[in-house]
Amino acid sequence: MIYAEDIINRVIQQHSCCKVWTVPLSSLDMREKKFFDEIAPTSKTAIILGHHIVTKAEWTWYIKEDGSEHCSADDHTANVCEQLKHALEKYGFRTQVVSYPGESGLQFRFVAQAAGAGEIGINAFLLHPEWGPWIHLRVLATDATSIVKIISHARVCNACGICISECPSGAIQHDSFDGLRCRSYRKAKGEYVPFGLERELRYCTICADVCPIGQKPC
Repeated sequence: MIYAEDIINRVIQQHSCCKVWTVPLSSLDMREKKFFDEIAPTSKTAIILGHHIVTKAEWTWYIKEDGSEHCSADDHTANVCEQLKHALEKYGFRTQVVSYPGESGLQFRFVAQAAGAGEIGINAFLLHPEWGPWIHLRVLATDATSIVKIISHARVCNACGICISECPSGAIQHDSFDGLRCRSYRKAKGEYVPFGLERELRYCTICADVCPIGQKPC
């Protein structure tokens, strides 16, 4: 039998900036299971692709002419996803690249946490043990079988509270994150309005910037 990991590893070896995790869909929480049941009912495995952000420019978002958002990190991971999809389909495995969260409704960080890629911190970011919040996620669904035994990481977020005190919107608390409050504050600041000829979106990254986990991008 050919397993997902055997095919995936051949592709990911070409991309030292990325890591891949897999998780059986049966082990996900009900909300994520329902999502995959609806978009890819024959799938067995979620593939999580993580790209290490090493420069702030990689995570600078822009508005395309069609109104969609993109950054170089997402352009890169989308390309790697297509390579993974092509490699899996060569072996007859049906594989679907999940649209980015703003379009799909799936919160990638929950799938990534279930796969052992890291821990969701109190700032609502997935925190990778080495990269901290500086990881860009993409997800695929495939009917290939995963054989990886998921290893849960030790706690990554140390609950230092720096992001709580530094968040200008007050959206971060020790036991919760208010996404609507965060978004409302950022919308009021005009963050969702493109800036300049390149139509740049100047998103707030304060809670990632102050997080002590991982090396800061240059």
